[in-house]
Amino acid sequence: MNKQTYFQIETYLEAPIEQVWWSVSTPEGMNTFLTYKSGSSGDASSPKVGDRFFLNYGDIENEQIVLEYTENQAFKVFDSYKSISPDGSVQEFKVVTRTTLEQLDETFVKLTLSVNGFSLDTFGQWFKECMKFGWQRSMMSLKSVLELGMDLRTPLFSYPRLGILNCTINEEQRVLTGCQEAGNYLLEVFPNSPASRAGLNKGDVILSVGGKPTGNYEEFVKTISSYGEKLDNVQITFFSDGQVRTSVVNFSLEDIFTGLVDTENESFKDIKEKREMLAKQRSSSDSLWTGKGDDQHEHC
Repeated sequence: MNKQTYFQIETYLEAPIEQVWWSVSTPEGMNTFLTYKSGSSGDASSPKVGDRFFLNYGDIENEQIVLEYTENQAFKVFDSYKSISPDGSVQEFKVVTRTTLEQLDETFVKLTLSVNGFSLDTFGQWFKECMKFGWQRSMMSLKSVLELGMDLRTPLFSYPRLGILNCTINEEQRVLTGCQEAGNYLLEVFPNSPASRAGLNKGDVILSVGGKPTGNYEEFVKTISSYGEKLDNVQITFFSDGQVRTSVVNFSLEDIFTGLVDTENESFKDIKEKREMLAKQRSSSDSLWTGKGDDQHEHC
């Protein structure tokens, strides 16, 4: 397992530093490439240390506390995320995010984003892998907005889903499963999800999708993203109960798995209650979680 409690991303933007700064340090700016709704306890156009931002990303809400604000240079916040699972339960996780800007020349600005505070257990590994890939895509959306005037957040995040929680298999999971191949360990498999219907269970390890190896979390997301709207009859190879098996999966674009909910017509509470009801309908045991073990994690 990667024992680092942080990750860092660098992006180079061809835009005025003032415009980049506004985009990443104000609620209004974040709405242009990242969030669906936002608010502030202070002046949203001129934040200061101690202000609180209230941000929504579909089925995820985030309350930020501004810890550092040096105009056009550094912006640091304490993030407190709340995310609704497909069963309606709400999981919380907290990290510290710092964004710095550097004017390289008359044209380019270097943006460095670092996120710190991930736990060293399996859940921390999953959360870090999920968040890092999410931020990488969000930086692509920011670059597109600033340089091309195109908001790509929906295309970037509306890729097909299997209805699972997964992370790059680590040494502890290799011992647990007996799988020595590179792959993605399944922390959870949601009932009536594409993965569940294809016969996968919690504790299995996905080795490839459509014949393409998925040796780590990033490879897995890139591979399933490549299918776009081609959702049906995709071969999946996985390790289960000491054997390598194959099955056919039909991907899903349901918002319960993608997280891309209509926040204009549904509140966070509405989404939670709707998923609680749906989970009971989908599972005869009134529990969404199936497979081996009973640890619960949040989806990404």
